[in-house]
Order: sequence, then structure tokens, then C-alpha cells
Amino acid sequence: MSEGSLRSRPEFWPVTMLSIALIAVLAGWSGFTYIDRTRSDPPCRERTVLRVAAAPSIAPPVREVAARLTARDACLDLVVEERESSEVLRAVSRTAPDANVTASGSASASPSGAKSASTSAGPALELAETASPNPDVWVPESTLWLRRARSAGAFGVPAEGISVATTPVVVALDQRTADRVGRGGLAWARLIGANKPLVPVALPDPATSPLGFGGLVGIRNIAKGNAPATAGIMRRLSPYTVSTAGEAAPDPVGPGKGETGVISTEQQVLFAADGGRKQIAVYPAAAVPGPDYPFAVITAEEQPREYAAELLRALLAETGASVINGHGLRTPSGGAPAGIAPATRVRTAAYAPAALPSEADAETLLNAWGGVHLSARMLAVFDISGSMAAVVPGADESRLQATVKAAQDGVKLLLPTTELGVWEFSTDLDGKRDYREVVPVGPIGPRRDEILRKVSRMEVEPDGTTGLYDTALAAYRDATRNWTPGRINMVLILTDGTDDNASGISRAELLRELGKLADRKRPVPILFIGVGPEIDAAELNQIAKATGGQVALTEKPSGIRQIFYTALAEFSCLPPECRR
Repeated sequence: MSEGSLRSRPEFWPVTMLSIALIAVLAGWSGFTYIDRTRSDPPCRERTVLRVAAAPSIAPPVREVAARLTARDACLDLVVEERESSEVLRAVSRTAPDANVTASGSASASPSGAKSASTSAGPALELAETASPNPDVWVPESTLWLRRARSAGAFGVPAEGISVATTPVVVALDQRTADRVGRGGLAWARLIGANKPLVPVALPDPATSPLGFGGLVGIRNIAKGNAPATAGIMRRLSPYTVSTAGEAAPDPVGPGKGETGVISTEQQVLFAADGGRKQIAVYPAAAVPGPDYPFAVITAEEQPREYAAELLRALLAETGASVINGHGLRTPSGGAPAGIAPATRVRTAAYAPAALPSEADAETLLNAWGGVHLSARMLAVFDISGSMAAVVPGADESRLQATVKAAQDGVKLLLPTTELGVWEFSTDLDGKRDYREVVPVGPIGPRRDEILRKVSRMEVEPDGTTGLYDTALAAYRDATRNWTPGRINMVLILTDGTDDNASGISRAELLRELGKLADRKRPVPILFIGVGPEIDAAELNQIAKATGGQVALTEKPSGIRQIFYTALAEFSCLPPECRR
């Protein structure tokens, strides 16, 4: 007789019912003890907020892994923000312990790396007040950003982090371009190193992009370290340099007008395939330094550091690596991403990443690039004191209006890769501070129209006097703190008068501080352009000389443009060839 027929017999019903009752009792008891036990658990005395700033290309997998942690810990709020590394750099540099005060950030931060910048009241601080607070953990796309932060004085940022992912630097080609030029084989030597390359290759600006820097290392490898040959290849790529608003490189362009390849990443090629854009990846003969996604703990607070360590362990664990691979990235050792489309020619085998060169070696390489691709990092400071309302002789516009117009003409002609920031100054513009930020320093390319628009809105302070000394010192501190290899780093100050701020520092104090800051290996000349007859040339020359700079005087602001370009050519001699 079958087991089913036995169970259908009436004499077995009491056994069945007893079993069901026993299961119900046990389930009820288990539920009661669980509720009783959880009721006895102490509640969170204090919730911990851990803020993580992650580069856009890694933010999604970091957020996914973080969500699993917060689901297991009711006392943790883990906030993962997608933030461009250049923006985080500005934030952590502004709040470095001895950072100079700028209009976009606070005057100080705790040695622990404050979670957010304190700000003063006033409309000039609108940008800072709406910005995200400083992170406890930073995951930029490259260790190069950590180096830059420390060079800018943010010593709460570690020099190195622990890599949680990688993605190789490649040349990305449109599939149609690859089909057209690939018969003889596709290699960096033919795409970049040849006297007549197969196709123009766009290079993200190496002075600001880790992808572009990896491209420079690839160029040096192709040239076998020969400096003239390296410079020759750089010169051929220079016209195709692109300024990117963020970490990503642009897409390659297929056959036809403007056809180009692009120095990009393996991840971007994979993402393009997901979006229906057919691209292929061409790898260098030997790996070059690329995105290594360092996990850098900035906060010094004990509880957030413990949670940061827990997040790091989760990212490096097998499940975390699986999440990272699912977003088109490789593991720190180069393990392949998931879901590789064969048409992309992305390598399915492990691809060990290349280490960054030393800081000195990297700086030398970037300066070699700067000698070929003349581009600047410039902080332009405009005098808006009351005397700038004076009418220019023979014209119907004020000194400020004419100066702004000349400066706008200059901005239109600067290379897109030039980094430009704008301040204005008089006296007591922001509390007792004589200056305020109009435009933060950044590449002109994607912001040219915005810069022109904001500069055009500058207005004279009718009762303002000239706080030249305090402003010159603050601008010089900012420029030396953020000195960038591969750039003509300079401060441009346009003024029509002498310092007359009774509450500011003296000229002797200014010269003493400039002497402390000036570094012949990292030159930052101040270029003064004096407009009008009230200029004290001796005063300006004394200040400029302390920085290796120059003074140019003009009766009419229309002469500013020629002065500026003459000076830019003079300052274009970069170390190590020349040291001012």
C-alpha cells in the first residue's frame, strides 16, 4: 500500500494534527524570543554618517556595495555621492588646515579633515553654500588626484590609497574606422607614433586628465625614452588635445569629417557597446598607468574610520569584486570585467595595471608636455575699486568696462585647455576680505561662454578703495598651493591704482610673505597690468620682482590684449629647462 493511502486513513489524522500544532507552538515561541531579544538590544546612541565621494565611473558599484552594508547596520547612514575628482580637489584644498581664504570656501579646517567647509554669510558664497560637504572617504579615478591634493596643501588626504578597481587606458576607435585602417594591424605605434598616423587621435589634456597622462607615458614608451622623439610625437598630438568637463573622454568619430580615435578607457568602450555605439579598444604594447581608483580615508574620526574600513573590506571581497566587474571595471589586479562583447576587442584575460611613475618623473613628463602644448593655469584678478569708474580718454566707457572688454577678447583666444579663474577686488567686499571669487579655476573649453557672461557682470564698487596687498597675497597663495605641472602657472592682476587699505597688510609684510612662497622650481609669476595715470610703477615692480613677474603699463585698456600675449610668451619657459 502506498504512503499516500496510509496518510489518508482516519487513524493517522491525530498524528498529523499534533505535528501541525507542535510546529505552530515552536514558531510562536521563536517569534516571541526574537522580539524579546531585539527589544532588549540597546538602541543606537548615535547614528554614524559616512560620506563617500566617488568618481562617476565607479560611484554606481560603490553605492551598490554600500547599500548592502547599511541594510545590515541600523546605526549607519552611508552616503555615496558621485562627484568629479576636480571638484573634490577644490573642496579639500580650500579646507586644508592652512588654506588661504577664498570666496568659495572657509578659512580653515580641522586637522582631521572637516566633513564640511564652514562659510561666511553673503551672496559671494552661494557656490560654497550649495556644494556638498567634504567627504570622509574619497575614491577618485586615479592616485594622481591624491598627489595633487597634497601638493595643494590638503595633508589630511593620504598620498596613496588602496586600489579597489582598475580599467586600462586604450585608444578607442569607431568600428568603421577600425575596419578602414586596420588591415596592417592596429597598434599604438601606428596610431600615435607614426610620422603619418593612421587617423588623428584625440588626447584628453594630460595636465588635468589621468587618461591623458597615461597617453604621455605611452608616447614615451613608443619613443623608447628618447626625449626629442617623445617631444615630436607630443607635438603631433597637441592640435587634437581636448579639454574634458569631467573624467570621461569623448567618443571617437567615425569616417568622414573630423574622424578621430580617442585615448580613452576600456570601461568606456564597454559602456559604448551597451549604448549601441560600436567601438573597439586598442591596447598599448605595454600597460600604461590608468585609473586605479584609490580608496582614501580622509576623516580622522574613529567611528567613521571603522565603517570606512568595513566598506573597503566589502569592496575587496569576492562579492564586491563581482559588483565592480559587473560595471565594466577590472579588479585591482586586473581581473576581467563581466559581459565583454567580442566585437569590442576588449581582452578577456587578466590585464595587470601599470604603476604610476614617481612624482618627480611624472612632473618632468608633464613639463615636457607643457613645453610643446603651451597652456596656462591663470588666476585673473580685476580691480573694481571706485576709480575704475573713471572714463577712458577718448572713449565713452569706464576703465572697468574697457578692461573687461579687452579681457573677454583674450579669453576667446586662449586654448580650451587653459585653466582660468577670475576674482574681483576692492576693499571689504566680503566682510573684511578685499576680494571674492567670480569664476573658480577650471578649463576654459567647456565654460568659455559662462566665463564671458560672469565677467561682463562685474561692477564698480562706488565707495571702494584698493586692497591690493591683501588681494595679491591671497591670489599668490592660491596659485602656489594649486601649482600644476605642464602649465604656465601665473597670476594676472589688472589695476588702476595703489594700495590704500589702511587695515590691510603693509608692503613690507607682503614682500616677506611672497619671498616665503616663491619657489624657483615651481614658478608662479605675477603679471601686473596697470591701467591709467595713477599707477605707482615702482610699487608694482617691487611686488612683481619678488615672484619673477613683470609689470606692463598702458594708458588705454585696449592695449591689454597685446601685453598679455607678450607676457605669456615670456613666461612659457618651463622647468627644468629654465628656472626663474
